[in-house]
Amino acid sequence: MNSEVNIDEIINKAVKEAIREYDKEKMVERKDKRFHNTRLLLKHYNDLKNHIKNAIDDINQIRDESDYLDILDDVDELYILSIKRSKTKTLIMLSHIDMALEMLKNKQEKLCSLEKYLALEKYYKDEKSYEDVAEELNCSVITAKRWVKEMTNELSIFLFGIEGMKFDMIQ
Repeated sequence: MNSEVNIDEIINKAVKEAIREYDKEKMVERKDKRFHNTRLLLKHYNDLKNHIKNAIDDINQIRDESDYLDILDDVDELYILSIKRSKTKTLIMLSHIDMALEMLKNKQEKLCSLEKYLALEKYYKDEKSYEDVAEELNCSVITAKRWVKEMTNELSIFLFGIEGMKFDMIQ
């Protein structure tokens, strides 16, 4: 009887430990995914801006009547609605990104480390290489890469809130 209780206790402890380890792994995976998503959003930032600017989602945007007839033959209203929806979602996401970038910039200004933010901006928005960023900010290429990675991690928190934070203290 006593050995059965011990076995049950051991099984319970093992199950709890396995669940804890599983939760830790999932947390790390989610963090990695958020970092990846933040990098992806920044990488395509300019493409998304162009999408908003150039997406034709209104008949009034078509100047030539022959263009209108050609498009009308090929496109139904559902497709136009889909374009409008995509443009709206993109606009909302870009507004959120711009707000998060502004918050990150303000934070770095307060910390007297604006160059870290500028490295991020030059790399993603201005599409400069790490070498060019390093030259412009008078730092090493490794430092430029480190700053961009650090700012991308910070930006993840501004973009995704508590979900963007890494919890090292989870047991």
